[in-house]
Amino acid sequence: MRPAAGARAGVLVLHGSYGAGTLERCRILARAGLTALGIRWYGGEGRPPGICEVPLETFSRALDRLHSEGAERLTVLGLSKGAEAALWLSVLDQRTAAVVALSPTSVTWANLGPGTDGRSRPWRSSWTWQGEPLPFVPLDETWEPGAPEDSLVSLRGWYEHSGGLCPEQYLAAAIPVEDAAAELVLVAGGDDRTWPSLPAARR
Repeated sequence: MRPAAGARAGVLVLHGSYGAGTLERCRILARAGLTALGIRWYGGEGRPPGICEVPLETFSRALDRLHSEGAERLTVLGLSKGAEAALWLSVLDQRTAAVVALSPTSVTWANLGPGTDGRSRPWRSSWTWQGEPLPFVPLDETWEPGAPEDSLVSLRGWYEHSGGLCPEQYLAAAIPVEDAAAELVLVAGGDDRTWPSLPAARR
């Protein structure tokens, strides 16, 4: 979406694992004077059916599109798994001037759902770069959630438990944002029940 007066700044908007909210975020950004592009990066025709070995080049091509539309300063706004991808993009694509990561993680986690082969197991990385899967933290298959709170199942304990089981893999899967030239804005809630986004943001 383009603002009425055009813009020299562009924002790539990445949804999380639920795939919702992208269009409204793009509208808000366009009203604020920014060119905003949202893409459906998994599910649907020509995309992996799950968040499994998704090529990060998908997002670099989206930055190409923003640049071709006249955007000179490129920002990526991502939510949850989209924030995971956005932070990696800040490291791997040096055109990324800024990242806004909502409910972020500090590591790459295992896939959510199947890859292009239709299989969700064994565990694989959520992302690839130049055809190679990024190091990731697998999730413990034996973990069981506690009783739902307010009808919501909390998965935070699953991520915390799994990270503690695999300390070496956890270290190897860290997103090296210290290598990024981009400015970073991290937004996290201490009561996040999906995963430990606030400790991740602090790390």
